[in-house]
Amino acid sequence: MFELMRWPRSTWSVFDELEALQEDANRAFSGYGRRGRSWRRRGSYPLLNVWSSKEGVVLDAEMPGVDPKDVDISVMGDELTLRGRVNTAEPAEGETVHRRERPSGEFVRRLQLPFRADASGVKANYRNGVLRVSVPRSEEEKPKRIAIEAS
Repeated sequence: MFELMRWPRSTWSVFDELEALQEDANRAFSGYGRRGRSWRRRGSYPLLNVWSSKEGVVLDAEMPGVDPKDVDISVMGDELTLRGRVNTAEPAEGETVHRRERPSGEFVRRLQLPFRADASGVKANYRNGVLRVSVPRSEEEKPKRIAIEAS
């Protein structure tokens, strides 16, 4: 008898390399000619961290310098929407802008939740440039423990 040797399969592929190159080129040129405002088009502002539990979802939205009065949070069904405005200081008379990397203008960010939310229980607070939104599951969506009857 003989045993077949298994050679480790290489995970490298020329097609993977071409796809990565295309993604890099798209990322490099996505904001070209738009004066740094491509973040609105892609819907990537504000940056989010999201985690869930059996009780609901918590999300942190990074929004330095944003006035909480300029942010609107809405929940409908299983979709959460953050809408607002980022205001930046304009240069004074005689000053020249050399670099403008921080976003400005209006934004809308929608997040599909993994469940239907209880909109009446949503809580939000803003601290140190981070908006934290807690979205509870609706009662119908919460896991129910079923008692087993023995006879």
